[in-house]
Amino acid sequence: MENELQQIEAEVNVGYEMYQIIKDFDNPIQIFREAFQNSIDEGATEVYCRVSIEKILGGDDVFIDIWDNGRGLSEKNIPCFFGLAKSTKVTSEMMPTEKIGYKGHGTKIFFNSERIEILSKPDKDRAGWGVVLVDPVKQLRDHKIYRYSKQIDVKDFSYKLPPEYQTGFFLRIKNHRLFKTQHARYMLNHLYLRDYAKWYTVFGHIRNLFDNDIQNAKLLLQGLDIDYFKDNFGSQAKIELAPIFIDKDSQTYEELPMGHYFPPDRKDETSMKAYVKAVGSNKQYYDYYSKKIWLNKESVASGISFNFVLYLEGYETKRRYDVLLTRREKTRIARTLQHTDGERYGLWACKGGVPIEKVDEWIVGGRGVGAYTYMHAFIDCDAFELTANRGSVKNTDLEILDPVKTKITEIMNSKKVEAAIQEREYWENLERTRRTIQEDSNELKERYKYSQKKRYIELPNDQKLPEPTLTKTGYSESETLMLLVNLISQYPDLFKWKILDYNTTKGIDFVVEMGGSPKYIELKGTLRKKINHSLRNIYKFVCYDISLTENDVVEDCESLIAALRIKKNDNFESFDERFHNKKYKSYKLEPESAAVQSMEIIVLKEILADVIGAKVR
Repeated sequence: MENELQQIEAEVNVGYEMYQIIKDFDNPIQIFREAFQNSIDEGATEVYCRVSIEKILGGDDVFIDIWDNGRGLSEKNIPCFFGLAKSTKVTSEMMPTEKIGYKGHGTKIFFNSERIEILSKPDKDRAGWGVVLVDPVKQLRDHKIYRYSKQIDVKDFSYKLPPEYQTGFFLRIKNHRLFKTQHARYMLNHLYLRDYAKWYTVFGHIRNLFDNDIQNAKLLLQGLDIDYFKDNFGSQAKIELAPIFIDKDSQTYEELPMGHYFPPDRKDETSMKAYVKAVGSNKQYYDYYSKKIWLNKESVASGISFNFVLYLEGYETKRRYDVLLTRREKTRIARTLQHTDGERYGLWACKGGVPIEKVDEWIVGGRGVGAYTYMHAFIDCDAFELTANRGSVKNTDLEILDPVKTKITEIMNSKKVEAAIQEREYWENLERTRRTIQEDSNELKERYKYSQKKRYIELPNDQKLPEPTLTKTGYSESETLMLLVNLISQYPDLFKWKILDYNTTKGIDFVVEMGGSPKYIELKGTLRKKINHSLRNIYKFVCYDISLTENDVVEDCESLIAALRIKKNDNFESFDERFHNKKYKSYKLEPESAAVQSMEIIVLKEILADVIGAKVR
């Protein structure tokens, strides 16, 4: 049967496929993930990264420079860097020789740029060489193919590898298109870059927890506005692990060690209080809870194994090292740089120790996505298969994923983890109770302070009623209700109607009895031109003040309209003889449609002054 099959070569539109791979990396910051990984894969122990902006006429140029002391790129492997799926990290049988970064797609994220320059020194006895690629996306669009330069002598480049490097590699990316707009430029800020490097790149891997012999390297980083970071987070009092800064060639870099950061255990009152004192914090001690729960290599079916690490951490514990987490209080850090607990904390899938994606949903019967913000947990499995842009492990076979998920669920439901979560929740509940008490106390103080400045309505009987608060949208409706109720309690027969019911949940505010029939009265703090109910059903309006003048038109939700009429010397009608027939300014809405009756507007501010004789103090 096989001999009868017709042999037809599959056709591939190489230019189009290359273009799609280049565009597949939707997040430009992945440039740093790919470049750092390549450096470590080539044995680098020192990786420099510098972002700079040079002003030019009519705009600016953005440069990303990354260099290392690794083995460099040999001349024969130049096509692997510039080509597609030509990784040096796979065997002739297309099996990966490395745990991560073997698809041959990674460097293509660099190509969505105006210019890419590489300088390599693979031999300590030679000066090295360079290659330039100019606007590959435009080349692909215009010619369905792109070409890069022949090898260029290193002396023709304006930058050099450090002279102490026996071997090394230098990458310059000029004007990556996704960084040309301010919308994405914030990612180049030093605060953001250091956070990304220590969470989503090889410099944030978790393998150091399980392997003492793992390759050790350091990142020397300079993002935009590094001086702001140095001035505001340059000490142990501001950030967990005081940053290390070095100066080289008149430039300042932050030195970041390899490996993800996990805080030491602080799980009892004594250790938490000692830490609060040591860092000079004014926060509550139980916000600094932290505890290592699980750190073990787990095995599942078919010989698959994974490393699992689980820490539980308090609100301030996370923010001591993850300074871009949003806070309850205001900070000077731009919102674009920040992320929430729900975006960052929970259960993460890793490959090669590097966090790839958050997978809270793997915990079967768990608390739901986003419910594990107190959890700092990672599943690291070399059997995971990544998508082309390395943003997900969804390419992994179900025969691998399902046993891993089952094991994770088993661990999360174990007595050890359940007890730890309950302990963490105890401190969390204590924190929430404390916060509620403190918030209530603060609100009480603020409202008392405000009440001392509040204006009062002084009645003729010497009683004082608080005047409704004036807000940006008018007088407070709820406080107008309080005033009306208090006014009626002082003068029960003031109006010729009695309140039968008050309820705002269904739209009708007051039901009153008038002549033996129920009527509907609408309550407003300040009456304005737009009404959110139908005028058909409204008998009267009660408000504290009115923002309308003679002949102004009021429109309801049906677009029915009524014009305001004001009578400056009208007679007030009241069951109380003290007030009956007193002169006052009356207001009435006269509808345009015969289907709507005229509506009196009871303006309490006018009645208090003209009828009752009250004064506002």
